[in-house]
This record gives sequence, structure tokens and C-alpha cells, in this order.
Amino acid sequence: MIRASRNNPLTEEDKEVSRILSGIRAHVEDPYAMMKMIFNFTVMHATTIPRENVKAMFMYACFNLMRAAFLTNQLTNVSLGQFLW
Repeated sequence: MIRASRNNPLTEEDKEVSRILSGIRAHVEDPYAMMKMIFNFTVMHATTIPRENVKAMFMYACFNLMRAAFLTNQLTNVSLGQFLW
């Protein structure tokens, strides 16, 4: 991504490249934002690295199951809190 500086504005080509990259970046960052909001994935609290890896692996699996259920329209009448707990 190219950034503009004080006396060097972006060209139209640079703006187009930034638009394309921002669309890709938004799709990549969405799952992490959801994990941060729903699963409180801001701070790791387990004591060892292997435990953190297992905890993260289960969180990713839960996220994938939740996303698959959402994409297949299984969560139409169930609130998110009922689904998680």
C-alpha cells in the first residue's frame, strides 16, 4: 500500500491500488474482529504456550462452526447468546 506524504499526493493509479487492497484487507480482518468481539480474543490468560495454542485452536473451530451455521441460514431465529451458551 502506498501512502501519501505532505507534498506528495497519491496518483489515481495509487488510489486504485489502495482501493483494491483495502477490499481484500477488509475480508481478511473481519473474522479477527468477530473473534475479538464474541470470544474476547484480546488477551491470552492461560499459563503456557501449548495451552494457549489449544485454546486458540478451539476458538477457531467454534468460529468456523458459527460461520458455517450462519452461512447456511441456521441462525435465523436463534440469538447469538443462545447459540454460544
